[in-house]
Amino acid sequence: MSAEPPQLPQISADGRYYWDGTHWVPTASPGQLPAPPAFYAPYIEPQRRGVPNAVVITVGVVVALLLTTMAGGLAVYVNHLRSGSAVGSATGSPTPNGLGPARLSAGSGIVVFTDDFHDPSSGWFAGTTSSGTTYGYSGGAYAIDGHGFLTHYVLSPYSVPLPQASATTTATQTSDAPLGAGFGVVCQQGTGQQMISYWLYISVGAVFHVSVVKGPDGPNNLPLSIKRGTSGAGPGSIPVTVVGDCLTAADGKSTRLVLFANGVKVADVTDQSTVPGFGWQMGILAPSQASRSSTVTYTRFEERDLSNS
Repeated sequence: MSAEPPQLPQISADGRYYWDGTHWVPTASPGQLPAPPAFYAPYIEPQRRGVPNAVVITVGVVVALLLTTMAGGLAVYVNHLRSGSAVGSATGSPTPNGLGPARLSAGSGIVVFTDDFHDPSSGWFAGTTSSGTTYGYSGGAYAIDGHGFLTHYVLSPYSVPLPQASATTTATQTSDAPLGAGFGVVCQQGTGQQMISYWLYISVGAVFHVSVVKGPDGPNNLPLSIKRGTSGAGPGSIPVTVVGDCLTAADGKSTRLVLFANGVKVADVTDQSTVPGFGWQMGILAPSQASRSSTVTYTRFEERDLSNS
């Protein structure tokens, strides 16, 4: 017999809270998480308050990039450090059986939310953080102008959690963006010690990244690399579409993570981590570097329910 899928929590009428069995818990509350692949010495911006239906996270790091000459070009290899000098890594494995279809595509699932950012009241955060990073609607698009060794992310206005979710974003990045800058999607669920976040994104140099952050936000809770490699498509003036899937097993003890760049699957791995069972909230993210600010301009966002894929 197969296990029953996890039940979705009761959601408040305004979509901003869910019932955890004892209390009403915000579905999207301000917080911070550490930043992109790098050597870490975190800086955390003060939390913003009163952000409706979205979370803006900016956490900094000191970055050292190791450039290796390969096939006449440069490939970027970045080490993740945790707790000072230890190299952090999460357990990744090939696509497992039982976590969605083997031939999962970039367009799988039922669309539950879509936004082309032409409506400036569609619910994404707009404002400026203490680093000088700005977020907002502009000319029928949504832009994050990132400053510092920071990762910036915003959760989608669609706040109903999904156990098996997919997010798609199409974006461009300033042509002079430095190595390490990029964009992609994030999936997150839980609070406090039960919080878990996955980052699926591409960076300058056509490098893909799949990372995880477990536990509460804070300067000592750093992301772990699950997988990275060549994506075949990198951020720049030509639009790139990134799709990130997070599919949690029925027992809640593992999550399949799938990343597509321009429709091509570049990563399909599993993280063996227990999740709270409330379901994923999806969003967009944009790592930046201190050497030079860079702007990511998003022209499309779409969220899908993969439960019946």
